[in-house]
Amino acid sequence: MTHSSTERADVRDMLVVHEAFRQSFGRMPALVREVTPGDVRRAEIVASHVQLIEEFLHLHHKGEDDFLWPKLLDRAGERIGSAVALLESQHEEIAALLAQTSKELEVWRKVPSTEHGTELADSLERLGTVLTEHLAIEEKEVLPIAPEYVSAKEWHQMGDHAIKGLPKSKLPIIFGMLASHAEPDVVKLLLSPAPLVPRLIMPVLGPRAYARHARQVYGSAEVAA
Repeated sequence: MTHSSTERADVRDMLVVHEAFRQSFGRMPALVREVTPGDVRRAEIVASHVQLIEEFLHLHHKGEDDFLWPKLLDRAGERIGSAVALLESQHEEIAALLAQTSKELEVWRKVPSTEHGTELADSLERLGTVLTEHLAIEEKEVLPIAPEYVSAKEWHQMGDHAIKGLPKSKLPIIFGMLASHAEPDVVKLLLSPAPLVPRLIMPVLGPRAYARHARQVYGSAEVAA
């Protein structure tokens, strides 16, 4: 089943999410390694950031597993089935790495020693490498084809899933992070499924929340520009 051009999914929001993941996970190992051993306060700031982005990644992949892959396999299995199978297997690998880093993160945030920090940073580096490969395959093999088989309404189910799964207090940070990578029309696309009030206030609230978050985590708000 294909969809007309007027109702097709617009996948540009997914590209923004991917870029946010690439940059965030690319910076995580250095953030951990730069924490002075014994600095529990700084470790907590970094650990909370890592936990938030990992939770967002988990929800993002769960949304694809539940709402995207089954539709593509049902409607375009012969065309895209092998790519989806590979991406599903990578989801499993990434989930295992997320479980590992989550355990190591909890140990390190309580006892930020050199040993624990090195172990965590190395695991985050492995996770980032696998994730980068995964995102590249998805962007090459799936995103160009998905709009032919998935409607805009169906596509937005994935974003709704992530929004409902994240703590409400963290939504402005996540939106601000995504908006920092997006052109104005894609920012509108990100907000299009939201009720009126969030659509009005989030473009102001989100960037401010993420700027504060970036200053805490990175030492500046330059990534939120």
